[in-house]
Amino acid sequence: MANGAEPFELARLLHPVDPAAFRQEYWERKPLLVQREDPDYYAELMTLAEYDRVLSLAGGNLEHLRVVQDGKETPVSELGSGSSATALESVYARYRDGATIVMNSIQDRFASMNRLMRSLGSEIGARIQVNSYLTPATSRGFAPHYDTHDVFIVQVYGSKRWQLFESPLALPLRSQPFDRSQPEPALAQEFELRAGDVLYLPRGTVHAGTASDEASLHLTIGVHPILWANVLAEAMQQLVETDVKYRAGLPMGFTNSAEIQRRLRETVAELAAELPSKLALDDAVARTITRGVAINAPVLQGHLLDLERVDEVSLETKLRRRPDLQWRLTVDEDTVHLSFHGKTVRLPAHVADEVRYAAHESGAPLTAAAIPGELDEPGRLVLVRKLLSEGFLTFA
Repeated sequence: MANGAEPFELARLLHPVDPAAFRQEYWERKPLLVQREDPDYYAELMTLAEYDRVLSLAGGNLEHLRVVQDGKETPVSELGSGSSATALESVYARYRDGATIVMNSIQDRFASMNRLMRSLGSEIGARIQVNSYLTPATSRGFAPHYDTHDVFIVQVYGSKRWQLFESPLALPLRSQPFDRSQPEPALAQEFELRAGDVLYLPRGTVHAGTASDEASLHLTIGVHPILWANVLAEAMQQLVETDVKYRAGLPMGFTNSAEIQRRLRETVAELAAELPSKLALDDAVARTITRGVAINAPVLQGHLLDLERVDEVSLETKLRRRPDLQWRLTVDEDTVHLSFHGKTVRLPAHVADEVRYAAHESGAPLTAAAIPGELDEPGRLVLVRKLLSEGFLTFA
């Protein structure tokens, strides 16, 4: 499998569908099926041979694996005991008997998946998790169900017959999982997903897939967005922490007194009426953006090597901003706030132009000498060494 220096961005994932059209017509609204006559379209992300290699090296470390057959999941603890060879062979045995092998969070095991996670996480502004599903021929892993997060289903080997059903609930929360006790909903759509195809499903779309006459390997890219409710909850939490009125307990005896219950309803209405003037919505949005910037894991490959060479950096040393880095830059009266990797680096406001230049120079190399602004050369050298030490810049 190719190392793939270029990220697999949303446009490439959905081609020929334009990302703008996808956002407007499909995102959180309806499924999208993109079919191609190109079985190797996603080979850069994953191949059956690469999956086989990684699985064969799992040994006894099976915490990231699940086996599922017709909706029944077998706990990892039951897959084998004793030697690592016994445990892994149990996984293969279940697969030979028709079970689907699920490998969770493969972005932690495949460099291509990690690049995909970072690229999509940055574009969408959501936490991304990638799982893989290997299903033997003519078998089905999961009964009809919906997920409580959006998914892109990327077929990388073989094919799968998918059924989409009428959805009982639009955009369900994690606290609203699929109710398997209810009758199977009506079938809405059925099609075959072949290698090189992709399917987008908004959360809440009931679906089930069965492998065709050969094994099927697909990736499920789970998208966990930040909700409007999260922003409002952030604002509400801040209000509770700063206004004692919202921290007060309900009146004593409210469960037994009709008069206290009447006053309780009045007080709740009064408190709710005050919310528009009291909620610090701008602050909540700013904190949400900062959280969104840090929603995925840091991009720090090579950082230890960079730290060994910080003192070597000169005015002419070529550096660049780390690829796929999610960041946010704000400036107030006294301070530059550069947020990335779940932290905020604070610098004096008078270097704002220089920091902004370094932040916006994406893949292009930059040098301390070439940074525009009024900062003198020693100051620019201190700045780039600081950004290198913090993991914002790396050597070009």
